[in-house]
Amino acid sequence: MFALLKRNIKIYFNNVPGVFMSLLGALISFFIYIGFLQQNLEDSWHYFPDIAKLLDLWMIAGIVSVAGITTSFQALGQMIKDKESRKADDLRLTELSQFKINLIYVLSAALISFLMQIITLIVMVTYFKIVDKIELPNNGYLLLLMFSLLGSIAATLLNALIVVFIHSSTTFSRLSAIIGTLSGFAVAMYLPYGALSKHIQTLVKCVPSSYEATSLRSLLLNQISHQKLSASLRTEMANYLGIHFKIAGYLLSRADNAWVLVEMIIALVLIIVIISFISERKRTN
Repeated sequence: MFALLKRNIKIYFNNVPGVFMSLLGALISFFIYIGFLQQNLEDSWHYFPDIAKLLDLWMIAGIVSVAGITTSFQALGQMIKDKESRKADDLRLTELSQFKINLIYVLSAALISFLMQIITLIVMVTYFKIVDKIELPNNGYLLLLMFSLLGSIAATLLNALIVVFIHSSTTFSRLSAIIGTLSGFAVAMYLPYGALSKHIQTLVKCVPSSYEATSLRSLLLNQISHQKLSASLRTEMANYLGIHFKIAGYLLSRADNAWVLVEMIIALVLIIVIISFISERKRTN
């Protein structure tokens, strides 16, 4: 199992154009923010102290979450390539069950997603530190890594449910472009959460990565918002930028978000186990 895991990770990082393409969704989000959203939001919220830094930190959280979605999806493309090249048939001749094979693809994609989120975070923080002199909270690195890891696992499992039904590289490539575009809306980044309709907000809360994004926003913005903003301004900012979600009138904390992510991961694992079991039964019959 470890050899196959190592092989998938090595193939991904050896394909430099593929690595760049997997980051394209996050890069598009970054360019849209720089070119269109940043100035408009700053003008709308000019009465907020340090609004540029607040928005930069908000954007970093969204871009990191988007990177988790797009890179895990691209990493799962190895599953499609193995199907087309018939290497998947060779893997089925080994002692590995279909569930274990799928698990290795998911684990390698989740690890890749986690690493790419860290790289994306470093790049974004470096850029905005140079431009707007932002600083990350010193006490938030472990929580940041924890939510990034949970987000990577959840995003990978959700993407795996899609990829398992794809059998063509052409279809995968087209769907990859769609995923890259939709991911920015899925974490309420192209349009702030408060600008979305109630129905769209509900759909956003069905996407696991949105809970990663809102947790990272809360983590990154918490210190500066308490130092610079009044209670009323903090509430306005939290509602509009999607720093906290409400479910049935209950305001979710970061701990609640973590539990939601864990529950989503468990549910997605169960679904994948069922699909793998059905696939195994069809193969053996």
